[in-house]
Amino acid sequence: MVELCLNSRYLLGYLVKEKLALPQPPIIWAFLFFSWKPVAEYIDQQFEQYFRDESGLNRKNIQDNRVHCCLYFISPFGHGLRPLDVEFMKALHQRVNIVPILAKADTLTPPEVDCKKRKIREEIEHFGIKIYQFPDCDSDEDEDFKLQDQALKESIPFAVIGSNTVVEARGRRVRGRLYPWGIVEVENPGHCDFVKLRTMLVRTHMQDLKDVTRETHYENYRAQCIQSMTRLVVKERNRKPNLTN
Repeated sequence: MVELCLNSRYLLGYLVKEKLALPQPPIIWAFLFFSWKPVAEYIDQQFEQYFRDESGLNRKNIQDNRVHCCLYFISPFGHGLRPLDVEFMKALHQRVNIVPILAKADTLTPPEVDCKKRKIREEIEHFGIKIYQFPDCDSDEDEDFKLQDQALKESIPFAVIGSNTVVEARGRRVRGRLYPWGIVEVENPGHCDFVKLRTMLVRTHMQDLKDVTRETHYENYRAQCIQSMTRLVVKERNRKPNLTN
């Protein structure tokens, strides 16, 4: 049985303290036999718990553990999306905001990254996968924000590099990877899209991710629950005359 573990972190900012809950599958996700079902079940469980709390008497102190975003990591090896990727994302795209990520970008050259991104975007559209859609900027937004928003949209899927070590680069200590030919910096926009992804998640689009969850994904789940409850009530009422005969 595959279970998800939950890690919680607090994001501190000016007059803001935001709790981030990060559900993570175990390392078994790396194998091809990993199923999307535990992830879908976890998302549904959080919807179910919120629906129960919302329907209860104490609705003022509801803890919102709904999943607002799914970062789906795509392998840099191969020619695009694998059948598992297509199946996984199509199973989740009606439940959660999917943000596709091109993993291990340091294994590709910049032209290869651009080519891989185009291929993935084409296949996402071809297979009808509904990923998170960036909202259009308001007409009164300043030009810098509009340019930043356009850069984020064009970065899909975000190409990222992971590292848990700090290395020396040009007299600075940075998080990155050390290779014989040089250093790859995680937070260098010229090396990968990590900074853009972080900006999108915690600065510019966090609230919109929550809004889409509340107004679309959760409302769809809630409507299905109410329909199921209504059918059960109607079925029970139809049974009662038969029991008295």
